[in-house]
Amino acid sequence: MKQTPTSRSRQSGLSLIELMISLVLGLIVVGAASAVFLSNRRVYGTSETVNRIQESSRVAFELMSRDVREAGGNPCSSSATLINQLTTADDSWWQSFAQGIRGYNGATATPGTVFGSAAANRVNGTDAIDLHLANTGDYRVTAHTNPSAELDLNTNAGVTEGEILMVCNMDFALIFQATGLSSTDKVQHNGGGGAATPGNTCAAFKFDRTGTCSVNRYCMLVPTGGAASAECDLKSDTPARMARVVSVRWYIGNNGRGSTSLYRATLTTKDNNATPDPLEPPVEIAEGVSGLSITYLSNGGAAYQAPAAVANWSNVVSARISLTFSGVEGGLAAGDIRGTDGNLLTRTVVNTVALRNRQGVL
Repeated sequence: MKQTPTSRSRQSGLSLIELMISLVLGLIVVGAASAVFLSNRRVYGTSETVNRIQESSRVAFELMSRDVREAGGNPCSSSATLINQLTTADDSWWQSFAQGIRGYNGATATPGTVFGSAAANRVNGTDAIDLHLANTGDYRVTAHTNPSAELDLNTNAGVTEGEILMVCNMDFALIFQATGLSSTDKVQHNGGGGAATPGNTCAAFKFDRTGTCSVNRYCMLVPTGGAASAECDLKSDTPARMARVVSVRWYIGNNGRGSTSLYRATLTTKDNNATPDPLEPPVEIAEGVSGLSITYLSNGGAAYQAPAAVANWSNVVSARISLTFSGVEGGLAAGDIRGTDGNLLTRTVVNTVALRNRQGVL
């Protein structure tokens, strides 16, 4: 059948001009959609980075504040007179439990934690803080009727020879070293400490550190109806507890992944032959923490002071902690953790924590 001109015109395709117009319009639509997608992607990345910073700051301050609040604490009473029975009771580190808290500025070395670039090494120029507390391993004293014998407990499970411990009641809190265990419910506190160091000044508990070992002897608990030894120069019938002395350190360290993190290290007191005393492997608390600065308020002071200006750490009643958090890649792209200026997204958060065990803040 012969086609007419009219039918041929109805079957004709797009012209080149029409095709080019269609392509241009399509590219405009695709470009607009891509711009929206990239914008949303950037907003998501920035929001996710900020969310991670906020979550890290929440965790960091929650855990760090808990240790700061408990600094210098014991399971009995914050008003109990603290007496350190150890032979080196005035050492500058964990044996100075009476200080409760000790800060280091960014250039001051910390025993056991070195400056360096290896994983968990401290970052030079960032502050650090040591906190001393006795709030783990709560044991109940059932009797202590002889100052130079041993503590009778409900159990000594988990206690090891050489461990640094505290026994306390409402009047006194005594720091000593366990020199041995007998049966399943007794802890010995002989003088000298045996093979472990530093050892105890005397076999007898004393209610102060003056005089010889034969004076000022203290019996921690004489139960109702029980008989106290004639060697007890002072005795108590109030409930008593024993707990482990714990020292922790907070600092900024390299995490081995190209950024820095907030670390918490715990001092080991079960093997005290090492010098300085060893730290257990530090625990990484929050990633992307690039700065730590702490100032301190002393009882009766008018302003917060840098660590070097604190005259007596035993008088510190509050710490003002400033942490700087930076974005880290993780599962995000490099552009997601940076602002429009090309710099890392950072937030500095400040928190003030009072030491609840200091009478100045009760």
